[in-house]
This record gives sequence, C-alpha cells and structure tokens, in this order.
Amino acid sequence: MTRKPVPPNGRTGRVSPSKDWIAPIGGWRTDVEMADMPKDAAFQLDNFFPEANRVRARYGHGAFATGLGAPVQTVIPYVGVSNRLFAAAGSKIFDVTAGGVVGAAAVSGQSSARWSVQQYTNPAGQEYLRLVNGLDLPLLYNGTTWTNNILVGTATLATQNVAVKAVQYTLSFFGTGSVTLSGAFAGVLNGTGVGNRVTLTFTPVAGTLTLTVAGSVTNAQLETGAVATPYVSSTMITGISDSSLLIAVTAYRSRLWFIEKNSTNVWYLATDAVSGTATVLPVGGNMKYGGTLIAIGVWTIPVSTGLQQCLVLMSSEGEVIVYQGSDPSSASNWGLIGTFKLGRPLGTERCFLSVGADLAIMTTDGIVPITKAVQLDRGATSLGAITAKIGPTWRETVATAGTTSNEWQLASFPARQMAIVNLPSSLGPYQYVMNTETGAWCRFVGLAASCWGNWQDRLFFGAADGTVYEAEMGANDNGAAIDALMVGAWNRYGEDMASKFSKLIGVTAQIGVSTLMYAGMSFDYQTKIPTALLSTVENNAAATWGSAIWGVSKFPGLSIVRKFASAGGSGSALAPTIRALISGASGSVSEAAVIGGSVLYEKGSPI
Repeated sequence: MTRKPVPPNGRTGRVSPSKDWIAPIGGWRTDVEMADMPKDAAFQLDNFFPEANRVRARYGHGAFATGLGAPVQTVIPYVGVSNRLFAAAGSKIFDVTAGGVVGAAAVSGQSSARWSVQQYTNPAGQEYLRLVNGLDLPLLYNGTTWTNNILVGTATLATQNVAVKAVQYTLSFFGTGSVTLSGAFAGVLNGTGVGNRVTLTFTPVAGTLTLTVAGSVTNAQLETGAVATPYVSSTMITGISDSSLLIAVTAYRSRLWFIEKNSTNVWYLATDAVSGTATVLPVGGNMKYGGTLIAIGVWTIPVSTGLQQCLVLMSSEGEVIVYQGSDPSSASNWGLIGTFKLGRPLGTERCFLSVGADLAIMTTDGIVPITKAVQLDRGATSLGAITAKIGPTWRETVATAGTTSNEWQLASFPARQMAIVNLPSSLGPYQYVMNTETGAWCRFVGLAASCWGNWQDRLFFGAADGTVYEAEMGANDNGAAIDALMVGAWNRYGEDMASKFSKLIGVTAQIGVSTLMYAGMSFDYQTKIPTALLSTVENNAAATWGSAIWGVSKFPGLSIVRKFASAGGSGSALAPTIRALISGASGSVSEAAVIGGSVLYEKGSPI
C-alpha cells in the first residue's frame, strides 16, 4: 500500500505558517516608506555592517596610543623605507608608531592640530610629508626628521626678516661670522670656525625677527624647538607673503598645490619640489557664486588616449571648479574644463575622498561622486548621491549639526570596503558607514572619534581624550561590550492589516565564542529589543591549525548554525530583530553575523 500525504482541509491546514526573511544586506534605508521596504533593507542597523552575503557586527576598538594631552585632530600616516604613524594633538605632533604611552613630541609649538597632509615622492624616490594648517608655517617630514628651516638662502646666509611666534626657536650655523637678532628678540650668535656649528635657543615675542649677518655664515638653520636638528636647506615656501596661510595641499601632475586661506588663490610649486618658490593661480574670475576656496583634490577621467587627471577645487559656497593640464603658465598646457554647483561642503578640506578614479564630495545635499555631479542640476544631485538611501536622515543630520564643525570627515577603510562619515560630537559618538562595493549603509555607535586615518591596512581614529584608538580589531569596545542591533524590513506577509501573532524566530547565523546573540520580532514600526537568547556557543578557545583534532575540535564563528528563539508578540507588520553582545579579548575577534531565517506566526482576524 502506498502512503499518501493527507490533503489539507479545515482541520489539517497549518495554523501557524512560517515565512522566510533574509539579512538586510541592502543596508539601512530611510528613503522608502516603512510599509513598503525592500525585503533586503533594514529599519535599523547599528554596529552591524552589511556585506555582500551577510550582515556582520563590527569588530571592536582599543586604545593604541595614549597620553597625547589634548584632543587628537589629525592622524598622519607615513609610508616609506621606514613606515611611521603620527598624531597631532594640541600644539604638538607625536610619533605613535609603537603605540602605548607617547614620549616627547616630535614637533611642538604649533597653533593648531588640524592639518591637511599630503605624501609626495620625488623622482629620486625620496618620500616626504607636507603639512599645512592655515595658522603655522608648513611642516615637512623627510622620513627621518621633521625639518623646519624657516630661513632662505641658507647655504650662505644673507640678512633677512622672518615672521615668528612666541614659541621656542633654535638658530644654528657654521662659520666665523655672526648673526645679530633684533625686533622680536635681541641677541647675538657668533661663529667659532668653519667646521664648528654654533647654536642659540631663545623665545621671541610674536612678530618680525630681523637677522643681520656679518662675515661668513653658512648652513644656517632657524627652527622651532630646543634642539638643533641635522642641517637641511630651507623648507620654506616662498612667493606667498605668508606661507602660514596655506590651508590645504594635494599632489597633482608632479607638483604640490595649495589653497590660500580666505582667498580664491591656488599656489603651486615647481615640478618635483617640496619647498621653494610658489606661483599663484587666481581662480576667482571663474567663480560665479562668491565665497572662498576650501578644498582641493584630483579626479581621473577616461579620454580617447587613456586616462587624464584633473585638478578639482571646491568653494565655501559649493561651487566646483575643474582644470586640466599641468602648467598654468602655459596656454597650451592648461585650461578650465568647467564649473558646477553643489550644496555647501561639510568638513572643509576633509570633504573630498578619492574612490578609485572618482572623487566623492561631502555636501549638505549628500555625498556626490563628481562623475554624477557634472551630469545633474543641483536640484537633482541628491538623486545621484551615494547617500540617497539615507537621504532624509542625511538632511536631518545636517540641519541638526550644522556645517561648520571641524569633526565632519569623509574617510575610508579599503581593507574592509568601508566609507566612513564622521559626524560632529554634538550628535553623539556616531558614524554613518557605507559598504563601498554594494552601496549599503549602516550606523556605527560608540566610537567617539574626532578624526580618522589608515596605516598599514589598519584603521585608526583620534579622540577628544588625547588617545589614538585602533578600530576594527578585537572583541570588545575598549573593555566594554560591543552592542549591535539589527531590525530588518517590515513585512505584512501578504495579510495586509490583519494581526499576526509571532511565536518563534529561526536565525541562520555565525556566532563566535565571545558572542551572545538574542533574537525576536519588532511590531508595527516600533523597535522591540529582543531578550530571548538565540543560542550559546561553547566558551572555549578557537582550535589551532596543526594541533586541532578533526571532527572533535571546533572553529567557532566560522561555521553556519541554525538556531531558534521565542518571539512572542502581535502586530500587523513584523520585523526580525537581532541583538549581539560581544565581550571577548582584544587580541582576537568573535564573529556575530546574520544570514537570514524564518518566523513562525499565527494569523489573526483581518481588520
């Protein structure tokens, strides 16, 4: 006799159907009606990062370098023969390469810790960092020392005037002559011989210091600090009346280019130079909306012969000016491509981010790739913005936080395919984070960052407590639990406004040894934090390759598990809700990733 399934009827029909749901790999969405959300969208996605095939709780962060003594405003990576990491806080720059408690400052006596930084390699293969901040004389790092010789014509010094601040300086030279100081400080330094280096450390008042030279004075150096560093020729940028007014720097077509503060002037150095005479390029005649220049970057576009780099400038009013060519002094090698209007920039010079060949621009209208911006009127740029999926939230955020905060920054972490928008601290410790491969968004919570930087495929941020932290590492948030929350898309499961009584939720997930994962349902567009423990995983260390026993030892967090939890509640619209609490060691990670699942519910009567 053949066995047959019982046909459905009023008595055998399933009372509690189950419906599948998928992880919100499409990311956080606020641009769609909650009642009509795509099934791969998230109503809330905090500390869960949407990847191509799952959503993963972000990894932790921990203190990397401490004791900087003031809010950290710039993280400065250097890549060369000797890779270094620096951080600027208060009036100083520290070498934080080794981590731990910092030692003496590498640079001191500065007026601002917010620097625009550009690394540059000359044809000889020498790697430099050039820094400007609009208040201090530009700084130069040559891979070994921070050189800051503010004199000119130093091989054989001549009488000259220099602008100084009320900080410590050291004057040094070789020779048999003398240098008499007057103006901001009075004093004399006498040479003692051609092969002898003499030094004088002093603190002037702010103003103009006159150096009057008599006799033979060679290899002269005037630098900030109490120690005479090895001699270098002048690191000054001349041509501009006051080089401390330079606020932004970029490398373009074998030159360094700068913006002058509160102006419409761009300055550029000679080919392959990192110091010396700068030449001005007035841009105001091509600007239609007023304002001043605040940001400078590079955009690579395809042409018939291959690829071509263009210089991009941004004004305080949101006007973008694009040039092509490499030498503004040559009519045949320089030209204006065009100008167009966007919303006002956020983060001044930190509103630009190179993404492959494109250039993303962070504005009040959203983050707009320049390739889209040139095709659309400003009224439609939000349609081409990569922030379109969180457009309403973006506009609300800008309206609340304003546009003037120096904490706005558009950063990236290519190793994890992340684009990071740092928000002003007035909003709390938040970042909006996008998967650069899929365009899906989420929110990071609990990282009190003031600035971001990449170094050696590692992600760092500076904070107001004078600490540099490393992010995306470890299984805790500087000792506290990582708290991640996911609320998926709202779904009526084809039952319109009829009530659904949820009973059980199944979750397909990856759960590490230091992760507690809770699951439940949220109802009628209100988040309900789940309290039902989805599962527990053996609290043992991960198996070690080469010593593990096949079939016995475990590799927690890597395998996919299917677990269930109670999900009692009722509503017409339901959303799967997952919470992960991760409390593990700083030296390892604990996976907490969601792939999808199902919900078991009972249908109620239609309304």
